Amino acid sequence: MAADEAEPGALNTLISQGRDYEIVEVDKSGNLLHKWRHTKDGRVSKLAAPKDTDGSFSRLFRECFLPAGFPHSVSEDYLAYQLCDSLQAFFSTIISLLASRALLQGLGVGDASSSTTFAVFLTILKDAMSRIATVIFAYKFGLRIEPEAKRYRFLADVFNDTAFFLELYSPYLGSWGKIVALSTGEALRALCGVAAGASKAALSVHFAKHDNLAELNAKEASQETAVGLFGLLAGSFLVKHIGDKGSVLALTIVLVIAHLLTNYIGVC
Repeated sequence: MAADEAEPGALNTLISQGRDYEIVEVDKSGNLLHKWRHTKDGRVSKLAAPKDTDGSFSRLFRECFLPAGFPHSVSEDYLAYQLCDSLQAFFSTIISLLASRALLQGLGVGDASSSTTFAVFLTILKDAMSRIATVIFAYKFGLRIEPEAKRYRFLADVFNDTAFFLELYSPYLGSWGKIVALSTGEALRALCGVAAGASKAALSVHFAKHDNLAELNAKEASQETAVGLFGLLAGSFLVKHIGDKGSVLALTIVLVIAHLLTNYIGVC
């Protein structure tokens, strides 16, 4: 007889009667971890660990990327959201590579007539705008994000994609145009960082059911890292083979639409 199946106080009765009983250890999701048998002659022996019916790769994948006790340890909408979040991260990684190439061109890389002083000044200005935007946005909207976490999670990617387009066009602008475009883009990316970080924290609280918030955030970071690696591979291939302005713009528009669409499906 298992101890968890006994009535309150029945364990003491089993011991006093000299009967065999089993003691089981389960996690917060009710999954069996260990089992022991206590025999009537007083011996305690550990029974064989429960067999995992999944293959070794499946088990490794689950342990690396999913919270312990999944799916019981998270809310019902967790998996659907994470699938969409992973897809949008994949698209975002590719867009960022295309924008990074344009950003380097905007800073003068490959242009013999460009000034290193101008590039340094522009980098400093971008960083300053980012910090100022972060402080102002957190001050004005910090209390509004949690009640409308899904809205701000989507809005964060709108900010980010707008910044990508500004960087994409920066090489074709004059000096002052580059300053305005890249500084504005960096400010928008800072707004994205605040909105995405705060809204993700609120969503994680919603998804975590068994006081597993820290683990859930750690596994989400692992998911984003793995997806980002695939995005880097795909993006590197595209950056190498697509270079003309029209093709890059068309590809970016398609990727941005896919990025925002998957994000919208995930949060709505």
